[in-house]
Amino acid sequence: MTAFGVAPQLLVVGGGVIGLASAREAALRGLRVTVFDQGVPGKGSTWAAAGMLSPASESRDSGPFLRFGLDSLSMYGEWADALAGDAKATVGLHKCEKLHLATSDAESRMLESKQARARANGVRVEWLSEDELSKREPALSRSFRGGLLIRDDYQVDNRRLAEALVESCLREGIQIHTETAVGSIRIKGGTVLGVTLATGERVDGNAVLVAAGAWSATLRGLPRAIGVRPVRGQMLALSPQEAISDRILESDGVYLVPRQGGRLLVGATVENVGFKDGITAGGVRGLLDAAVGMVPTLCSAPIQEIWSGLRPGTHDGEPIIGADPDVEGLFYATGHFRNGILLAPLTARVVSDLILGQGVPSIPVEFSPGRMPPL
Repeated sequence: MTAFGVAPQLLVVGGGVIGLASAREAALRGLRVTVFDQGVPGKGSTWAAAGMLSPASESRDSGPFLRFGLDSLSMYGEWADALAGDAKATVGLHKCEKLHLATSDAESRMLESKQARARANGVRVEWLSEDELSKREPALSRSFRGGLLIRDDYQVDNRRLAEALVESCLREGIQIHTETAVGSIRIKGGTVLGVTLATGERVDGNAVLVAAGAWSATLRGLPRAIGVRPVRGQMLALSPQEAISDRILESDGVYLVPRQGGRLLVGATVENVGFKDGITAGGVRGLLDAAVGMVPTLCSAPIQEIWSGLRPGTHDGEPIIGADPDVEGLFYATGHFRNGILLAPLTARVVSDLILGQGVPSIPVEFSPGRMPPL
């Protein structure tokens, strides 16, 4: 260990919403924490997201995601208030119904399954017929056969959230190193020793949390093939002359997220193109075609902004959360794909429970790092 001084008790590799939230929670419980980010913390996929907090809509099946997502959502009000207090600025959390639309019988059946799962977990949902859609959402095209109205959905301003997390971490004494890439994890005799930076400098630590998002699997020295891959998402923002809806509108091909001030987010592509970030004509055209197909009047809306981000996907669609089964002091919180913002409060809590040995955190076995094969 050289320029970084006294050995931190926890080294967090990655400064996105998951890494920052986990670092903050650990610091609040008394740990000394250092965060390393290869870029600018909070300015990666966290910055590029839409800020939807939508566990019922995002659940694909009867697996553990829905319950974990709902539990995390239940923490959001208190968590967001604490962050807003630290940063002395709101993070834009508010209730926002979502209308998930169907254009085919197959999509209707899929939404019926979501409806059943949501109701079984206490989420208020309602099926809207074609006639009801036209009455409640007159701006929609007439191509939809119905829609699932999810009443208990929320959204947060993800960019304000990222800024608030950084500020809160700094207030808690966490060292945040920007543009400081970690090259490898140092392990000896089944125990983590710290990390080696891309510059070759070694930093000692009692525990290491891998929270590097899409780049997690590129870290050398990991004891297992964690299988996180980058998934590019392109998005854009429009400035409609008139408000389209107070609800989030989503179909199989696009979602529209209304923001304060008339800004309307349009997203997002799902592209397995490796670490190739950036905007493409095809991606933007596809989003615009889908948006106008949903709400025809958007054809005259000015384009305000276009951006993209790399989200961390996994082979089975589940995040990787927990302790490495073979290496003491090595922990993971990665692979959250497009639900990192939703799952951040609960992920931070259970990871901190593990690191501090405080009880037995309720992490679904499907999220376990042990499901990834050893190298």
